[in-house]
Amino acid sequence: MRAETPQTTLVVAAIALSVVGATVAFGAMVSVQAAVLLLAGIAFLGAAARLALPATRVFAVRRRAVDVGILLSFAVALAYLGLTTPLG
Repeated sequence: MRAETPQTTLVVAAIALSVVGATVAFGAMVSVQAAVLLLAGIAFLGAAARLALPATRVFAVRRRAVDVGILLSFAVALAYLGLTTPLG
């Protein structure tokens, strides 16, 4: 029998949404390029957390390898766009 993966708590989800929202607000007020690079860093940290921490501590939707792969791909794409897109 397979054990059920615990669901993400409401507090963890609210914190994640708050961090992303604050980063978007930072991008609107200060620098879009810096905000995109910050989002890339957040995605990388999310991948590292998903890889290192048990499922009860981080978002656990799919298998660990799928989650880490998606987050790392997202982080690399955001970093590339943040470093190569001209600002004006």
